[in-house]
Amino acid sequence: MSCSCCDRVYERRRQVWRFLAPTREQQFEPFARQYRLVREREGRRVESADYYRMLPIVAAGDPYEGDWRIRQETYRHLLGHVFAASRQPSAVLDLGAGSAWLSHRLASLGHHVAAVDAIEDDADGLGAVRHYQAPIVAVQADFDALPFTIRQFDVVLFNGSLHYAPDPRATLEHARTMLSDGGTLVVMDSPMFDADRDGVAMVDDGLRRFVRDLGLREIVRPGCGYLTFSALNATASTLQLRPAFVPSRGSLSWRVRRQLARVRIGRQPASFGLWMAR
Repeated sequence: MSCSCCDRVYERRRQVWRFLAPTREQQFEPFARQYRLVREREGRRVESADYYRMLPIVAAGDPYEGDWRIRQETYRHLLGHVFAASRQPSAVLDLGAGSAWLSHRLASLGHHVAAVDAIEDDADGLGAVRHYQAPIVAVQADFDALPFTIRQFDVVLFNGSLHYAPDPRATLEHARTMLSDGGTLVVMDSPMFDADRDGVAMVDDGLRRFVRDLGLREIVRPGCGYLTFSALNATASTLQLRPAFVPSRGSLSWRVRRQLARVRIGRQPASFGLWMAR
């Protein structure tokens, strides 16, 4: 595809449209490299096509089964609280789509989905679309430089990704321009807190773990690493949208472990779930 204004040409390679500017790609590469390394050392990089097609369901005994149970719960909230009340089929913009598992689920239900991520890696990024048969428009692009027209989507969602934005408020404001009249802005499964101090403490704990357990020496931080309810709700108010939050609580054992961890680490654990604004 070519731009009629600047004559720049954009390619589609391995099922992914390449709209990430070269300068931005160079800036982003250190984080992408770190992200792949962390995922590999944590045992999260998977090659099986069946694994991706089944997400957010994973086999019993999967080392991250607890995390994926939260994703399953939030996905059910998304269907029940957003898509049950939205236009059918909906035009959906999945920002920070990662392996595009959510785009795959929604496209399989008949929605028209564009999956956007800056990472096009085959295991952790948009390259995983090769595993799916449902029609997905995969686009490598920046959150804040999206190649779409305004008011193009009925649902604009961030799937575990908004906390990676350098300025979540500005990113939400830009995403709002993509939203059609009566549409819904959604933030799924980013770590959320009541107070900044608890979010900062969580991020610091994570950075220490990267150094101690994963052997990383130089840590790249693309965003603040967490969100607060007050900042999200203030942004919704500025955008003249009404916010709501539906928590994903996980299994009883998961909740008990979190409460025990709260005592041990001395801070509020992150909340996960579905934040939406209409």
